[in-house]
Formats: sequence, C-alpha cells, structure tokens
Amino acid sequence: MNIIITRKHFLPNCTIGSLEVIYEDNPLCPIYLCDTLEPHAINWNKESKVKGKTAIPCGQYKVRYRFSKKFGQNMPFLENVPHFEGIMFHAGNYPKDTQGCILTGCNPAIKNGMVLPFLNNSRSFFTALNNLIYEADKNGEEVVVTIRELS
Repeated sequence: MNIIITRKHFLPNCTIGSLEVIYEDNPLCPIYLCDTLEPHAINWNKESKVKGKTAIPCGQYKVRYRFSKKFGQNMPFLENVPHFEGIMFHAGNYPKDTQGCILTGCNPAIKNGMVLPFLNNSRSFFTALNNLIYEADKNGEEVVVTIRELS
C-alpha cells in the first residue's frame, strides 16, 4: 500500500496537505482519505531545522509499527527519516499537537480567503488510516508513504 501526502498550504506555523491511499491491486486510482497537518515545511537547502517546529523532508519512507511510550501502544512510525527520530502518524488538531509527526483529519478549508491552521475529527481519521495500515501490514504488504509538495 502506498500513501501519498501532498503538501498544499504553507502557513507560518504549519503545513496543510492531503492524504491519498493507493492500493497494489489498483495503482492508477488514488483514493483521497483525509487532510494532514505537519509543522512548518522548510527548504532544506536554504533553511535549518527548528526542533519541534519543522516538517520532515519530502521523500519516501517505509511505515512500520513500533511501540510508542507517548501513546502506550503500537503506532505507525515512518522509518529512516533524515534529521528526525520518532516520526509517526497520530491524531491531533493543532500545530501544538505535533513536533514533526503527521496529524490526520479534516481541514475546514478556507475562511475569509485564509486556510485555517487546524484539523477537525482527527481521531476518527487517524483510526481509519491506522486500520488500513494495520490490515496491509497484517497481510504482509509493504506500506510506504511518499511526501511531496504541490508544484
């Protein structure tokens, strides 16, 4: 299973994107699942990481379950992320809820011409994504996330 995150809105304190899932049996048909919220995305060639306030670099990462002390259960972690440790998908609604991880939910879109820096229904969207990852993992399918920016 492939997960594609496309970063679309670059706000001062966070980045809003969309998350699509591509299944092995239908690789040409991505299915939109939810929106994402990450810390501020930087240009890694020109800027430096600010601990807890910078999004991970664009790229492709394997997803594996590991135990999270913070959440007290197995969580889907991204493997081998340059400059970061402990990056995972989890629920959260606001930039303060992530220090690099990818939050899932529904961005309420635009208000007065501005993209809003938060997500709604994060827990239910994380549960849906986590269930998809769990089933793929249980069936021996590799799970990969690709993070890219809208160009």
